[in-house]
Amino acid sequence: MKKWFQPDNPFIRFLTRVCDLMILNVLLVLLCMTIVCSGAAITALYSVTLKMWRGEDDSIVKDFFRAFRDGFVASTPATILMFVDILLIAILRYALYAETLIFSPYIFVILAIVSVFLTALLSYVFPLLSRYENRFTRHMGNALRLSVVHLPVTFFVTFINILPLLVGVFLPSLWGYVVGVWLLVGAAASAYANSFYLNRILEG
Repeated sequence: MKKWFQPDNPFIRFLTRVCDLMILNVLLVLLCMTIVCSGAAITALYSVTLKMWRGEDDSIVKDFFRAFRDGFVASTPATILMFVDILLIAILRYALYAETLIFSPYIFVILAIVSVFLTALLSYVFPLLSRYENRFTRHMGNALRLSVVHLPVTFFVTFINILPLLVGVFLPSLWGYVVGVWLLVGAAASAYANSFYLNRILEG
């Protein structure tokens, strides 16, 4: 019976990791509510989840706030870009459900492509900000290069990041459940899943 409560038991390790992700998710949600801190919070989240896969996570709360403090200024341009992406998504969703045609289908497709492109870039920008000190323009260039060179990973991380939005658009009846899961653990779990592949790319 004691073996089930040993720290090296796979089930205990799984529960511990889930609890860690829930704590990270709460910290992320609370800081994102301030709006201005959201980019730095996402950067800090990736800093911790990348460390988790490298086995370097000593104290997730301390690591999170240390990364948040160190990356606050550097992540500001990414925060602005993220809100541009969110605005585009909001416009697209409004146009999709509007009773009258807001703009032509061609413009809708172009805006959708731009939004997906921005999401893909940001999927690399925040992890890069969490790992390296560099000019933001250099981070953007590296994110663009990595997104092209590692297309399978780009498709995966982009899909994971927009999955809640896709569910909200195509399965609106499940939107309440998606929001609940996202607020509880979803955002941190997504970053953790992405970090498995991103860690290999950034270490390569």
